[in-house]
Amino acid sequence: MAHDAEKDFNRRIAERVGRLVANAREGFGGRRMTAQALANRTAELGHPLDRSVIAKLEKGFRQTVTVADLLVLARALDVPPVTLLFPVAEAEVEVLPGDVKGMWPALQWFAAEAPYPSADQQEERWEPPAALRLFREHEAFVDLCMRTGRAAADKQFQATLADGDERKRLEVEADVERQMAVGLRDLIRGMRRSLRSLNHEPPPLPEALRSLDEDVD
Repeated sequence: MAHDAEKDFNRRIAERVGRLVANAREGFGGRRMTAQALANRTAELGHPLDRSVIAKLEKGFRQTVTVADLLVLARALDVPPVTLLFPVAEAEVEVLPGDVKGMWPALQWFAAEAPYPSADQQEERWEPPAALRLFREHEAFVDLCMRTGRAAADKQFQATLADGDERKRLEVEADVERQMAVGLRDLIRGMRRSLRSLNHEPPPLPEALRSLDEDVD
């Protein structure tokens, strides 16, 4: 019986993925991709799925769908893989066999943004794994640093076009932005060292920040 239940869950997951693949292929927003075009694209990506396989998946005739299938189909359709697994337009989703949860809490768990949704869940602050937290904070601070640098340059340019007190004000604001950018650069440098100390290679930096890696120990 347990084996049959496992097969049923695999089938339900495959049905869900097939339905979401069909929705993505039909193209919300006016775009549409034929099943043959999708099959051709999966072949280009190195994991060919025949048109007949795609048709069976979309019609709910496939018993299983693999992680490899999911990833390649998502790339071929140019959508995030999670959108082929979690129906964001629906209120609930079966996450584990027979365990239906709210769609958004389930998606957050899958994306390591929250613990598994549970009725008896403790009301306490949840932290993702340290490496994931650092990666996300790194991305946020890189974005903030780039925006701060651009703001400083913009303020400085505006100052060159102004006179008197207005020019002084803009120069002061530009200097504040520059100092903030300097502090953020130091913070990002430290975060990249922390990631490497956990044996994780940090993401590539934008060209303007690549010098931060030059003095890494």
